[in-house]
Amino acid sequence: MLDDGGNLSIDFLAGMTIFMVALIWVANIVPGLLIGLQSRSIDLDAIAYRTGVILVEDPGMPATPSWDTMTEKTEILRFGLSASKDSPNILKLNKVEQFFCTSFSYPTDYQSRVIFGDRPYRFNISLKTFDALMTKSVGDIKPDGYGYIRRLVKIKYPSNTTIDAGLKKYRNSENVTYHTFSIDLNCTELIGEQPNLAYQINPRQDRIQVNITNLSGARVWHKDPLSNIITMENIEFERKNPQTSVFTVVTNYTDCIGYPVTCKFFAYIDGATTYNPNVPVIVNDNISVRFSPGYFYGIASDDNSQIRIKYTFRLSHADGDNFFNNSFTSPYFYNYSPSQVTQPKLTEGALEVAIW
Repeated sequence: MLDDGGNLSIDFLAGMTIFMVALIWVANIVPGLLIGLQSRSIDLDAIAYRTGVILVEDPGMPATPSWDTMTEKTEILRFGLSASKDSPNILKLNKVEQFFCTSFSYPTDYQSRVIFGDRPYRFNISLKTFDALMTKSVGDIKPDGYGYIRRLVKIKYPSNTTIDAGLKKYRNSENVTYHTFSIDLNCTELIGEQPNLAYQINPRQDRIQVNITNLSGARVWHKDPLSNIITMENIEFERKNPQTSVFTVVTNYTDCIGYPVTCKFFAYIDGATTYNPNVPVIVNDNISVRFSPGYFYGIASDDNSQIRIKYTFRLSHADGDNFFNNSFTSPYFYNYSPSQVTQPKLTEGALEVAIW
C-alpha cells in the first residue's frame, strides 16, 4: 500500500509565516522611502517657494549696513529685497535695482546667495509693477516644466525734497558775496519713535535727494552780465557733537569729485546728465544732489547723529547781493513734514520665481 500522506513541520510553517509578514511590512514602507523621488514638480515648487520667501520677507545679509550698499560682491552673503525684517513684502527700491543689475553673474552669484541647495538649479526671477513702469528679470527662458511661486509686493521708493531758492524766507538780510544754505538731517527724527516701516525714512540706509531750484530768482540782476554769475564753491557735510552741540566738518564735495565708489554721491548742475563736476562750478538755476544708500552711514556715527549739509555760493557782483542764505535764521529741516519732504511712496507689483 502506497504511503501518499504527509505532514509539514511546525518549524517550517512558523518560518513561512514570519517571512510573509516581513515581506508585507517591507512592501508597505518602501514607497514611503521613495516619496521624495516620486514627484519632481513638488520638490521644485518647494524650492521656488523658499526662494520667494527669502526675497520678499528677508532684508538679506549683511543687514546693517544693508547689503545693497556693499562695494564688493564677496561681502554679500545673502540676497533679500525686503526693506526690513519687520516689513515683509515691502521691497526697497535700491535692493531691487542692485539685485537685477549686471554686476552679478548668472547663475553663479545668485545660486549661492538666494537659491541655495546642492543642485545647480536654473531659474528665472522677474518683478513687474502694476503701473507697467518697472519690468525686471534675471535668468534663463522658462522651459515646459518648472517650480513656480508668485508673490504680491510693494516697492518702497525713496524720499526727496525740493527747495525754491526764490522764496523770500530764504533771502539773506545783508548784501554779501558769499552765501551759505544749510540743511539739517536728523537721523532720530527721520527714523521716529514708532515709525511706520512702510514709509520710514532712514538716511543711513535709504537714498535721499535734495533739489534746489530757481537760484536765478533769488538774486538781484545787474546790467553787466558778468555781475550776474552764481558759483557753487563747495558742499560740506558736518556732524553734530551731542556733548557740545558743535558741528564739525567730516567730509566735503571735493572728496567725491569723479564719483569714487566709496562716496556714492551724485551732484547734477542745471539738469546736466554728467555728475560731480569740478568745483567751483557756475550754476544758472538749479542743483540736484542725490545721496545713495549708505552714504550717510559712514558719516553718521549712529542712529542719533545729526548731519548738516552746507552749500556755499559766491556771487560775482563786487558788493554782493541779498541772496539765497539761511545762516541768519535757521537750517532747512529734512523731515517727515509733507511741506518739507516728498514722502516715500509704495508701488504695487508682483515677484515671480520659476526654478527647474
